[in-house]
Amino acid sequence: MSNKEKSPHSIAERQDIENKYKWQLTDIYDSDEAWEADFRKSEEMVKQAGAFAGKLAESPKTLFDCLELRTNLSIIVSGLFQYAKLNSDLDTRVSKFQSMTERMALFAAQANAAFSFIEPELLRLGDEQLLKMAAQFEKTDLYDFYIRELIRSRQHIRTEEVEELLSLSSTVAKGPDMIFSLLNDADLKYPAIKDDKGNEVQLTKQRFAKFMESSDARVRRDASNAFHSAYKEHINAIGATLATEVNKNVFYARARRYETCLHSSLDGDNIPTSVYHSLLDATEADLAGLHKWTALRKKILRLDQIAPYDMLCPLFPERDFEVPYDQAVKNTIDALAPLGSEYQEKLGEAFSSRWVDVYETAGKTSGAYNWGSYTVHPFILMNYNDTVDNMFTLAHEIGHAIHSFLSNSSQPFPKAQYSIFVAEVASTLNEGLLLQHLLKKAKDDKDRLYLLNRHIDNTVATYFHQVMYARFELMIHERVEQGQALSPEMLTELWDELTRKYYGPALTMDELSAFKWSRIPHFYLDFYVYQYATSYAASQALTDKISDGEDGIIDRYLELLKSGGKDYPIELLKACGVDMTTAAPFEATLKLFARQVDEVEKLAG
Repeated sequence: MSNKEKSPHSIAERQDIENKYKWQLTDIYDSDEAWEADFRKSEEMVKQAGAFAGKLAESPKTLFDCLELRTNLSIIVSGLFQYAKLNSDLDTRVSKFQSMTERMALFAAQANAAFSFIEPELLRLGDEQLLKMAAQFEKTDLYDFYIRELIRSRQHIRTEEVEELLSLSSTVAKGPDMIFSLLNDADLKYPAIKDDKGNEVQLTKQRFAKFMESSDARVRRDASNAFHSAYKEHINAIGATLATEVNKNVFYARARRYETCLHSSLDGDNIPTSVYHSLLDATEADLAGLHKWTALRKKILRLDQIAPYDMLCPLFPERDFEVPYDQAVKNTIDALAPLGSEYQEKLGEAFSSRWVDVYETAGKTSGAYNWGSYTVHPFILMNYNDTVDNMFTLAHEIGHAIHSFLSNSSQPFPKAQYSIFVAEVASTLNEGLLLQHLLKKAKDDKDRLYLLNRHIDNTVATYFHQVMYARFELMIHERVEQGQALSPEMLTELWDELTRKYYGPALTMDELSAFKWSRIPHFYLDFYVYQYATSYAASQALTDKISDGEDGIIDRYLELLKSGGKDYPIELLKACGVDMTTAAPFEATLKLFARQVDEVEKLAG
């Protein structure tokens, strides 16, 4: 049994999976011994940092050499951490790789602390002097954006002593995320439920996702209740963990003299907080389409009451919606053909060179992600389970991977890291092209209905859900900033209220769904989720431009992917013709959603 689980009652072990469906982490390091050798090398590099302290203003060469040392160390540390964490994610039960990951987290904090003198020391210099020194660097195109950013962020960088303390505190600051991840991925156990055939099946995260697509309302209800009951049992611990995360964010925002946590989070990419508020306000001003979709679902599914767990299943289950992985790969490659030969070439390499770890195995971390690497190719983690949703997730993550590869191969390391704000454009655009490809292949109205249903559900998940999550995140941070304490009861009540507001009067809220906030890992990445929604709106605009054959759009889009972080994400998107400082992309997304709901209502009769 190479690709599937041994039985409905067990989860596959890694040795049961063919190598072509698994990562080859020796691409990063041939052995643990090679990893240890680079670790020792990085320790020596950290020791060299002190030689530059207090001397950066002596000459452009001294400053350049110091920045180069930090850059080269960062490249090595990134590889060390990636190797340890990817191995750990493949089996979270293996303590060796957990230990290596923790070592790297501690060492990274030490390395940051060792170089923490740089920004305070440079900011003692005037703007003109900084720009003059940068113009005399050995290579003037490596740190020019960094120097400009340093000048812009001057008011939020503290004294050398404070910066060192903030760097050292980063290890402790990882606590909430680490504790939640270990609970969520390793310690928390889910009950067994009966599937649609009456077989008792042990619930897992991946099986839960599939059960949510079941056409059997009893299975959806039982799976949701069982899944969320596991979190409810630990609700006090999870509530305290999330509260600690928010308190940490408030601490860092105030330590760096930001007005709010939102301002602190968005300032790194120079994104105005008005973009965040515009997203939330524009969406909440036009929830009529989502309210109609809830009511239409209730009607088509012939339910007396519709609950949150009824919002994910396909409305037309008579259509085959299982897609084996190899077919998903083919569909993705075919769908992305409009992006040109260069993009296609990298797709072929990604799927043939083991960039993807495909299937769920015992102990493997849940979900899906891409992890780019400056020295080798990107790595994509999947827990593929033959659903259409997973096929779109694959297209999503391969968008990140190609973006990572093109940025890393086109930009020097100091400019290679792109903003998440832009990253989610690359991923959701791929999803849009995949949808268009499948719609063109639709044989009849039933196929079209199924695909429209899928796209609407995707918009709900990628846009509306993320906006709702963003509102929740803003509300809990604002409460702490105002001096209030977060409790599990408050968090559950807020989630209940927001769910009712977004889904509308047709929804019947059940008790356990109100605990959903407790299982969202992205809440441990402050103000992250809104970027899914903004990116979704931007990617839909770009998808339309590509589909319409706008002159030069492919070249401009590939240039966006190759630009890394050489400019602010708002500016990079403007170069592609999408202005995210206006409400226009959000309003267009809402109108398209409403039109598609109307079309489903008409076709469904």
